[in-house]
Amino acid sequence: MIGIRGIVLFFLIFSLSIFSQPLRIALDEDYAPFSFYDENGNLIGISVDFWKLFSEKTGVEVELVPVKWYRAQELLVEGKVDAIDQIFKTPEREEIFSFSRPVFEMRSCVFFRKDLPIGDFSDLSSYVVGALRGEGAVETLRRKNPDVEFEFFDNYSSIVKALKEKKISVFLGDDIVARYYLSKGDILPEFRTLHLETNYLHVAVLRDNESVLSLINVGLSRISERERNEIIRNYIPLALVTPPWLLRVVFYGTSAFAIAFGIALSFIYLLKRKVEERTLQLREANEELKAQNEEIEALYQEVSANQEELEKLYGEIRELNERFRESVWKIAKLVFIEDKSRFFFEVGQIVKYLLNVKNLKVILDDRTPEKVEGAVFEISHSGEKRGYIVLEDDLSEDEKGVLESLLTIVSAIYTYRKLISRERKLYRDIVKTWVKALEYYDYYTKGHSEEVAYYAVEIGKMFGLDDEKLEKLYWAGLLHDIGKIYVPQVVLNKTNKLDEREFGLIKIHPVKGYELVKEIDGFEDVAIWIRHHHERWDGKGYPDGLKGEEIPFEARILCVADSYQAMRSDRPYKRGKSVEESIQELRRNAGRQFDSAIVEKFIEFLEGGGDLGTGHRG
Repeated sequence: MIGIRGIVLFFLIFSLSIFSQPLRIALDEDYAPFSFYDENGNLIGISVDFWKLFSEKTGVEVELVPVKWYRAQELLVEGKVDAIDQIFKTPEREEIFSFSRPVFEMRSCVFFRKDLPIGDFSDLSSYVVGALRGEGAVETLRRKNPDVEFEFFDNYSSIVKALKEKKISVFLGDDIVARYYLSKGDILPEFRTLHLETNYLHVAVLRDNESVLSLINVGLSRISERERNEIIRNYIPLALVTPPWLLRVVFYGTSAFAIAFGIALSFIYLLKRKVEERTLQLREANEELKAQNEEIEALYQEVSANQEELEKLYGEIRELNERFRESVWKIAKLVFIEDKSRFFFEVGQIVKYLLNVKNLKVILDDRTPEKVEGAVFEISHSGEKRGYIVLEDDLSEDEKGVLESLLTIVSAIYTYRKLISRERKLYRDIVKTWVKALEYYDYYTKGHSEEVAYYAVEIGKMFGLDDEKLEKLYWAGLLHDIGKIYVPQVVLNKTNKLDEREFGLIKIHPVKGYELVKEIDGFEDVAIWIRHHHERWDGKGYPDGLKGEEIPFEARILCVADSYQAMRSDRPYKRGKSVEESIQELRRNAGRQFDSAIVEKFIEFLEGGGDLGTGHRG
């Protein structure tokens, strides 16, 4: 049966078709990637494809009217179009327009050049802010700062032209659209943003024009989320992509499992065949016993011997099963061995244990050995030779098959291990590049991050943290101040006391550092430690005012390490303290700023000669 929504849509379309009138939709002619002209003069974009799909879903002919944005609203008021696309809902607009259900989510932002000392909306009073004529977010920005002066433009292309000619340095725009035009003009890296609001693009009709609004809403409901996303992906590539290395890990892991399963089947087949052979012999012996009464005693002894042999065989089966389980466990542990020589030494030990051989040699060379005594088995993967196994012991064909399968698994694990090593090196290089960039940005932090990382790791060792936690603590020490790249240099390099606004800018760096680092896969907890490394034990720190055990333990370690390094450092406005003076300062603030237990351990470390002896000279 046709639903109520379908009946409503039928009558709406029927009523529209009586006048043979298409649905006329006004939209911005220069609003990429939603609507814009390509190099051949064709109107394209997300909205264009969206309305084509709307027409297919409803059977309603749609005529798009591309005009300058301010003119689109005038056309609707004049009754020359039925609706406007790509429009934000604002209190002012709701007085004359009615709005459809939300179509697309959009962030509105203030874009400004990176070298400008802008920290919040109050700083915009000194600048002329560019904006589209008819832009709805203008009133939102005026509510945040009534003193903002605007210069209005017909389209985004005109705004970018004014930016490149240095006529303006700040503008208000929709995030996706503005970034598209800045990127097209090769100036996107020159700008930062202040998030103003998150709104939704709607379709608007004249107030009380319920028939057209109902038609549009019913049509929008017929377009699924999947269809909407497919249109968006044609113009805005997905940001989330499965990492190639993860696909390789899955491939090699699956291959290793399949080969291990094959080895298990080979073992089972071998054992089954031996059991069948022995069972057949036992049956023949029993038949002979029944047929030859005169040899009962001899046959009895033979049966006993066969039973002993069968027990021995089952013992061998148990031993083989145990060897197989142990070998699988040892193979799995190869993934964590980084040294190449030790890796292949362990491979040799596994082969000896699994096949019960003694005379074995491992050759780490990609050249085929010329003069060797014994059978040579190649260790290779995807045509790349890793080395060779040389065996003087004789192997059966089944044992050779097991060994070749084992070496295939080993080579796949070795390749996987190299991929993981490269991935970790890439992370390290990226982090070190960030730290170097911060040192260029804030001259007085040069060397600071490395020393904080050193002290943090040493404190962690004293508390018995495991190697994985110590490594992450090291990266947290290196990156704890990365958020300072969001703080103007004039504030970072100021030699006298900061005022309240400047100190407020300094206090954003833990949050900005957290926002940067949490995007690194596997560094989510590192990001949390960075966010809270300026919290105080008494709850008077920032950014979240956590206190005591609420503060992550690793963040408390960073706080002590960071503060000690700062005490020891020379700055233009102070001279660094000595080790003894710094220890006294730590003791005075234990239980107030710092965790007393961490301070106690750290002082023990310093009194044992743990200070780097350099301080920080900038």
